[in-house]
Amino acid sequence: MSKNEDELEEYRIKVREWIRNNVPEEIRAKGDMAPPDVLREWQRRIYEAGYLGVSWPKEYGGWGENPIKEIIVREEFAKAGVPYATVGLGVSVVGPAIILNGTEEQKKKHIRRILTAEDVWCQGFSEPQAGSDLAGIKTKAEDKGEYFLVNGQKIWSSYAHLANYCLLLTRTGDVSERHKGLTMLIVDMKSEGIRVSPIKQITGRSEFNTVYFNNVKVPKENVVGKIGEGWKVAMSTLNYERLNIGTILFTVERLIRELSINNDQLFNTAEEIVALKSFYKRILERLKKGYIAGPEAAVIKLVASEAIQRVYENAMANMGIEGLVMEREPGFRPEIAYGFLASRSITIAGGTSEILRNLLGEVVLGLPKG
Repeated sequence: MSKNEDELEEYRIKVREWIRNNVPEEIRAKGDMAPPDVLREWQRRIYEAGYLGVSWPKEYGGWGENPIKEIIVREEFAKAGVPYATVGLGVSVVGPAIILNGTEEQKKKHIRRILTAEDVWCQGFSEPQAGSDLAGIKTKAEDKGEYFLVNGQKIWSSYAHLANYCLLLTRTGDVSERHKGLTMLIVDMKSEGIRVSPIKQITGRSEFNTVYFNNVKVPKENVVGKIGEGWKVAMSTLNYERLNIGTILFTVERLIRELSINNDQLFNTAEEIVALKSFYKRILERLKKGYIAGPEAAVIKLVASEAIQRVYENAMANMGIEGLVMEREPGFRPEIAYGFLASRSITIAGGTSEILRNLLGEVVLGLPKG
């Protein structure tokens, strides 16, 4: 091994030992089904130990390390079956978007508080009539001089019921302008005129929400990027969301090992994961050099999301009644039933599998539109 490889292996061992010695009993028992306050405190401890925001700029609260260390951390948490940063979308989506597109003031104000879980974030992208067709959103941000007046409705906003900030995609131009008429805003969820309505999911939880905006005032300094360039910001957040979803490939690897499921389908899945991990690391190495994640992030998301669905389907089929219980009881694994149900949405969130295949075919492979 090279000196750099030796250092990374030492770092991996250090992370693994920290996880082994520091996971609270409630987190170990309930995982990401633990209460939000418990998960937020756990996130703060991870950050203070130096294992959250590993590659984020040091001047804004990150640790400024090699992004390969970040993937090592995520891998070790996934291998241990321990939640990493699961309350809100601050770490997975919003933080990278602000780092890439935000003003100096926005970075100084928000980045560290995202990492410490002092602030919880949601994102407002999809609408009842504009889910997959994100360029067709109608939530209007009307320019009133010193502020925008926002009116509209968003749906499937994860953690909006817990969030105190929202990264909101709005229309500042005409609907006919499609991508060119969009602007990204930071919205304080305590603002007058916001109403959040939780949506009951198949898992029994209510992580998704409908959010209504009625004459909500948003200061001009809350624009992320430039007015009219919200599509660019949105794409950067979606690419990082896809990369984040891609970290479930380590969860897939762990489940295959733990559940000892042996069949041809999962053998092929295991081979996919080996190849995908190498591809994922290559992307992170390029990110360190200033490269912005692009369409290749769709490969990670597409393969990993479909792989974890296959693993949970096989687990349910092989475990019998042990896989049917949602509450933790001796001899049962409620995370399997929960994971099976929750994984249904993974091939939808961050771009459906169908849309990602079209994206890869048209943008990456240069195939004609069908």
